[in-house]
Amino acid sequence: MVRKEIRRKCIGLSRQDSTANKYFKQLEDGRYTNIITFEQLDEGNEGLLENLFGEDFSEDDFDTYEEEKAPFDPESVRVTHKPMNIETIIKRIKYGEINLAPGFQRRAGIWNDIAQSRLIESVILRIPLPAFYIDASNDDRWSVVDGLQRLTALKRFVLDEELKLQGLEYFENLDRKTFSKLPRSYRRRIEETNLNCYLIEKQSPPEVKFNIFKRVNTGGLPLSPQELRHALNYGQATDFLQSLCNEPLFKKLVQIPSSKIKRMDDREFALGFLAFKLTDYREYPKRIGRDAFLNNTMEKLNALQPSSSLFNELTLDLRKSLSASERIFNDKAFRKISKVRPKKYPVNKALFETWSVSLSTLSDEELDFLCKNKHLVVDDFAELIDTDSEFSKAVSQAANKVSVRFERIEQLITHILGSY
Repeated sequence: MVRKEIRRKCIGLSRQDSTANKYFKQLEDGRYTNIITFEQLDEGNEGLLENLFGEDFSEDDFDTYEEEKAPFDPESVRVTHKPMNIETIIKRIKYGEINLAPGFQRRAGIWNDIAQSRLIESVILRIPLPAFYIDASNDDRWSVVDGLQRLTALKRFVLDEELKLQGLEYFENLDRKTFSKLPRSYRRRIEETNLNCYLIEKQSPPEVKFNIFKRVNTGGLPLSPQELRHALNYGQATDFLQSLCNEPLFKKLVQIPSSKIKRMDDREFALGFLAFKLTDYREYPKRIGRDAFLNNTMEKLNALQPSSSLFNELTLDLRKSLSASERIFNDKAFRKISKVRPKKYPVNKALFETWSVSLSTLSDEELDFLCKNKHLVVDDFAELIDTDSEFSKAVSQAANKVSVRFERIEQLITHILGSY
C-alpha cells in the first residue's frame, strides 16, 4: 500500500537510475530532490516518507478500508439514454434546473480557458463528446457528476459569454471571439449538437445511484467519494458541512494535507460525526456499506427544515466533543497513541467519529472528570491500540467493524467513569 501511494504521488523516474527503482519529488524550479529507493521503503524507513512529502504516511492514512460489497438487485437500476441538444441543456442550466455544483470550481484540476475553448472547437468540428451522466431523480433539478467540466465550459461560452476562444488548433480565425460573435452557422451547429446523456431515474435506490456515479466517474481527476456526495446532495447539507469544517477548533485538531482538503476530505470527517449522531452505531446499515450510509446522511440533512433546531444542536455537540478531546489528548486528539511504536500518527477518520460521538453523549460533569483524569484515558487508549488487534483493525482498514470501535471506546470511558 505504501508503494502504491508513493507511485501515485511521485512525479516520475530518475534519469540517473536505469533500474526504475528511485522516485523523487520535483521542486518548483524543475530540479529534483530527496531520492528514495524501494529497498529503503522495505527496510521500514518511514521517516524518509515524511521527509519526502512532508506527510506522515501510514496505512490508516490512506483510507484503505476493507469494506464489504453491498449487493443490490440489478433490476433496481433505472438508467435511461436520452440524447439532448446543447440548446436544451443550456436552457435547463439557465433556469437552475441543472446543478453544476459550484463548490467544485475551487478544486484543483479545473479546466483553463484553453481547455474549454478546445472543447467548443470539438463541437464545431462535429467531434462526438463523451457521454454525460445525470441524476434525474428530481426532474426540476438535475445533478451532474460525470461531465461537469464540459457543461461548465458550454455554460461559460454559450450562456454567460464570458469565455473568449483561445488556443484553437484549427479555427485560428475565431480567436478571442465569444459565442455571439461567431458566424450564425457555427452558433447553430453548437446549439443543435446532440449530447449523449444517461439519466439515472428516481426509481434507483440511493446506494445504487452512488455506485453508478463511482463507476462512470472516469475523468482526468475523478471525484473523491465525498466530492460525489457533494454533487449528489448539493444544498443545505453541503453548506452545513462547510460550516462545521470552518469551526476554529475543528481546523486546529483535524490537520490534514491541503491536497486532501481540496478533495473535501475534511468534510468527510465532519459527515462521519453527523452520520453516527443521527444513526446509532448499533443500527449501522452494514448491508449497504459506508459510502451509501454517508450519502444517506446527507439526504437526511437536506430533508430537514432550514429552521430545524437540529443543526444548532449538532454544532454544539461537535464543539463540546472537540473541546473535550483537546483537553484530554492535546495535539494527539483523534490519532492513534502507541507506547510500542511511539510517534505522531495522522488524524484518523474512524477515531474521529468514535471519540467525537462518544464524548458528545456525556454530561459536563462526566467530561470534566475525564479531563481531570486524562492520564488514565490516554494510558488506557494506548493499551487498546497496542494490545487489541481487532480494535486496531477496526480503526485502520475495516470500515464496517463499527460496533467494535464504538464498544471498545464506550467500555474504556465507562471503566474510568466507574471511579467517579
